[in-house]
Amino acid sequence: MESERRPHGKSCLRCGICCLTHPCAMAPEDLMKLARFLGMSTAEAFKRYLILDYVLVSGQKRYYACPARVGDQPGGIVSSDWTFSDSPCIFLSDNSCKIEQAKPRGGKSFSCFLMTGKRNRLGFGKRGAAEAWGRSQLLRELLRLVGACEVS
Repeated sequence: MESERRPHGKSCLRCGICCLTHPCAMAPEDLMKLARFLGMSTAEAFKRYLILDYVLVSGQKRYYACPARVGDQPGGIVSSDWTFSDSPCIFLSDNSCKIEQAKPRGGKSFSCFLMTGKRNRLGFGKRGAAEAWGRSQLLRELLRLVGACEVS
């Protein structure tokens, strides 16, 4: 489509830059939607495709789920240097999202400079995701899956 290729337009350019450079934060309901889309339980979707990342808030880790990157071991907690990895999202294929119909909130809300002409922005980033997950029983279940004794 012509409008999808026009810079500073409203449609995605399908260049893949966002999925190469920004981990896509998920809300708890995104995991449930992804699991349904993939036809598996939330635990299985987490173990096969996702990782737990975190932000530090007042010195405490606040966890949230996001897609693993190529080369990650899904179903675990990221190491502190994970944020600086330049590996793409495991759902990126030929500059397109393989889970477009179940794309997480962080991916949907990303505002790319190629589309807007302005600085990249995350409408739903790490802090918002960590806040949403902090209120979720699902986070406690994922932390149990990875054998973590800490609960945010």
